[in-house]
Amino acid sequence: MSAARDVFEERREEVENLVSYLEEVEGGNSVSSGDAPRGETLRILRASCYVMIYNMIESTMSVCLKDLSSAVRDTATSIRDLKQEIFDLYLVSRYGNRIMPASREKAADFARDLLNDASSSVIPEFVFAAPSGNCTDSNVERSLRNVGIEFALLPPLKTRVKRKVVNNRTLLESLVMVRNDLAHGNRAFSEVGQDSSATDLREIFTLAAEYMDVVVDHFEDYISNSGYLGSIMQP
Repeated sequence: MSAARDVFEERREEVENLVSYLEEVEGGNSVSSGDAPRGETLRILRASCYVMIYNMIESTMSVCLKDLSSAVRDTATSIRDLKQEIFDLYLVSRYGNRIMPASREKAADFARDLLNDASSSVIPEFVFAAPSGNCTDSNVERSLRNVGIEFALLPPLKTRVKRKVVNNRTLLESLVMVRNDLAHGNRAFSEVGQDSSATDLREIFTLAAEYMDVVVDHFEDYISNSGYLGSIMQP
């Protein structure tokens, strides 16, 4: 099992516990009426669940990309062995603004360092950047394409993921907007919780969990099959 799978399962269990609890509270089942949260406390718990669902998505994506960069460094013998997409991201991660040097001297330094990397039998440490704070379904899928993964969803799940529900946004786009509003203080937790229910949270959580399960599967298959290997030296 990959590290990403472990993180995903851990986060999913955390959210499942909270959503189930909120369902019990709102349904009046299995929770002592004296201990059940009410009013503002209940609204804050609902809003917190949005943040936890988003955290499940972003943390899973981050670890998926870490798993991939680790696999690249563990198995590829040279950056010359990398698939074009992986090599391009390696350049951005390792060299950043140096790719477009401002002077001849800096261009020469960059060329020397790149040649040293190309002749090395060990790939230097690097990371793939996750779409921090903006893990919509479109951005998640763009991240997969950027590393060379051909992402596909079964039609029923794809229909649910891509369906526009609120203000011409998908459920996951709406989730990101709510999370960012909370993170940046644009909306209060109690305000967000006022407009939601355990039923709403269950729908979003179920979709996000099913979607990220497929995302992790794609990363695991890609790594297992060494899909990141190719050759930038081929014409």
